[in-house]
Amino acid sequence: MRNRSIFMLFTLIGLSCVREVRAQSAEHHFDLKAAVSYGLENSLTLRQAVLDQEQAEYQIGEVRSSGLPQITGSGQFQNFPNLPTQLLPGEIVGQPGTQIPVQFGTEYTTSGTLEISQLLYSHEFFTGLKAAKSSRELYALMKIKSEEDVIYQITDAYYQTLQLQEQIKVLDSNMVMLQRLEDLMKVQYENDVVTKTSYSRVKVQKANLSTQLQSLKTGFEQQKNYLKLLMGMPIEEGLILEESPDLQEVSLSSLSFQKENPIDLQILDKQQSLHLLNEKVTKAGYYPTLALFGQQSWQAQRNEFNFFDGDQPWFEQTVIGLQLNVPIFDGRKKHFQIEQIKMDIAKVELQKTNAERQLDMQYDNAQKQLSNSLASVEVQKENKELAREVYDETQLLYKEEVADLTDLLDAEQAYRDAQNNYYNEVLKFRKSELDLLKAQGQLKTLID
Repeated sequence: MRNRSIFMLFTLIGLSCVREVRAQSAEHHFDLKAAVSYGLENSLTLRQAVLDQEQAEYQIGEVRSSGLPQITGSGQFQNFPNLPTQLLPGEIVGQPGTQIPVQFGTEYTTSGTLEISQLLYSHEFFTGLKAAKSSRELYALMKIKSEEDVIYQITDAYYQTLQLQEQIKVLDSNMVMLQRLEDLMKVQYENDVVTKTSYSRVKVQKANLSTQLQSLKTGFEQQKNYLKLLMGMPIEEGLILEESPDLQEVSLSSLSFQKENPIDLQILDKQQSLHLLNEKVTKAGYYPTLALFGQQSWQAQRNEFNFFDGDQPWFEQTVIGLQLNVPIFDGRKKHFQIEQIKMDIAKVELQKTNAERQLDMQYDNAQKQLSNSLASVEVQKENKELAREVYDETQLLYKEEVADLTDLLDAEQAYRDAQNNYYNEVLKFRKSELDLLKAQGQLKTLID
């Protein structure tokens, strides 16, 4: 028992070491470009878009298959314990005015049939095949739309996560400064230089900051998990965000990008063309269809079950022909289908008008917001430098006993707020730039 316990202990230690090694090897260090690239390769949303594309190919094949030769085989075995009876007129046997019951057939009957048909002409088929092929282009556009959505969502979540990370850095720095102040106040309090109230105020300030820091760290981990979800990364893997070197280098260079035809409008245009093709497909149902068919059948009749006896006869029958189907009246079914398609066409037109107006609004708003954000970044950058100077000067004056504790704590709070405000404005600028790139159809420039 002792040896078994030792073995189990070493086994558990080994498993925990393996898990630790795996966790360390699965830690990712990503800047924005790397995060977006990872998401484009692993996003579950994009995988679904790829599956939709593959499914569209199978749908085209399904439509095309109806124009290829159709071959079916069938077989049948019948057993008649009581043979069917028919009544024959008595005149054939010299008994006029009577009916004579007669049984026909054999007790066992087996038959096999092979049928082949080939569509020769169907306006509905050829139009439907064209519509099916056009759907391939729609799914290709929808995949592009999914890629742009993934880029936008990951970038947005990345900036939000980075914002929380920077706030944590600021608070960590402030915690270090408060810890130094608390150590200084403790010495001063022990030497009766400051009152207990002043010393307690610093401790309270530090405790409040510690609570705020813990709350931020929790929110940061939650936001990071959301980013992993968007990227298609397993939650248990480690993710460390690295700030891009040019993150704080703000400019209006994105305003010079050319506005592309938005993917949303391209999708609506393709949907409109598909509706028009569906209307043609439905109208094609009024045209006649022509098909070639052939049938070969074999039949054997036995009073004994000896179908595998090669000396017994099998009877063959062969049929070859053309089949013409001419639609005459369907209760106006296709008429109502066509009217419904016309309603779909009208609705897509309204959607296009609404989408165009929304995109114009987003583009105009993004341009204005970007310019405004740039001005705000410059203001907050200057405020941060001023707040730093005030804090350093106040700290020096406090050590020289010229400034009181309230001035020092106020300066520390103002500097902390200035740091947060500056970084928040930088990320607001990046978010505005992201919205502008989306409105321009230039989101892929983030990874190019």
